[in-house]
Amino acid sequence: MRKVTNGNCQIVNIGAGFDTLYWRLVDEGKTVKGFVEFDFPGVTSRKCLYIQRTKQLLQAVSDEDYDVKLNRNNLHGHTYKLTGVDLRNLTDVEAKVKESDLQYSLPTLFLAECVLVYISIQKSSQLLKWIAEKFKSALFINYEMVNLGDRFGEVMLSNLRSRGCDLAGSEACQSTETQRRRFLDNGWAGADSYDMMGVWARLPPEEIARVTQIELLDEQELLHQLFTHYAITTAWTDHRWSEVQL
Repeated sequence: MRKVTNGNCQIVNIGAGFDTLYWRLVDEGKTVKGFVEFDFPGVTSRKCLYIQRTKQLLQAVSDEDYDVKLNRNNLHGHTYKLTGVDLRNLTDVEAKVKESDLQYSLPTLFLAECVLVYISIQKSSQLLKWIAEKFKSALFINYEMVNLGDRFGEVMLSNLRSRGCDLAGSEACQSTETQRRRFLDNGWAGADSYDMMGVWARLPPEEIARVTQIELLDEQELLHQLFTHYAITTAWTDHRWSEVQL
């Protein structure tokens, strides 16, 4: 996306947790107009504290012409914003988008890693529909569980629920097709979804060799089971993003 827009774009990481993507981009010299992270206030408050206490992290979000604004749950740097919000509350989301200086007219990449599955279908549909309606040119990349209807998926769901993790949005994780439909049914122009076996098969041989050297896996069957139960779904409101390939 950045190559297409020459950096004239913005990134929104929803349910960002303690992800470090922004700092990796800074280290690589890659810049965008804005980078915003959303998560529950209980998470962002801890992340704000870590950034504040770590010189390197704080320096990366600072700018000599822009004072970093910091409170308990939010941190606003020049291009980086960390904001506490409940994604199930669209009124609150819209207010936080405004506070974060996001521009509806700019090409915007949305990232989500195992986030929507924890939100009810009704609430996640409302969020996806709102994004599609508000942002002129949006690309969404969603990494999430899939194929939860088979025996392996049922055991995975049972284990998560026994730990107090109720997957309220699991209905959309039954197949790659249900992952696609969640976007298409909520106003997105197009969507593709591939399980991780499909993604793995598309990697260059040298990359597969590099990864397998890092992670020495003896149980290939277990790897295949895991790969067939996670998927990457891309969706777009602007047809030029349909050319983005996994």
